[in-house]
Amino acid sequence: MYAVNGKGYRVVSDATQLLPGETAMTVLPDDLVARLKVLEARSDRDLELRASDWTQMADAPLTALEKASYQAYRQALRDLPSAPGFPDVPWPPVPVIKDGAASNGQGTIHP
Repeated sequence: MYAVNGKGYRVVSDATQLLPGETAMTVLPDDLVARLKVLEARSDRDLELRASDWTQMADAPLTALEKASYQAYRQALRDLPSAPGFPDVPWPPVPVIKDGAASNGQGTIHP
């Protein structure tokens, strides 16, 4: 069972745990699920941006082409929320970087 208000939800075992302004529901409303999906996608996008911050540092061990690829990737990530159908849109692929570059586990490293 869920205690739902205008901002979100929490799990409760029964209606006696409801706080003022909450409604008991067994299924989350579609509009709430949609809002939560958007928030989750934005959070995932923010994590990807933070994980690739290092690529824009002056001393990043990347070629000019790799750095430019990451600039384009990061811009595509920033543009995602304005894409029609967000959050159900294809995400940009992570750029490929040369062997030996510090990828923080995010890039595709090829031999």
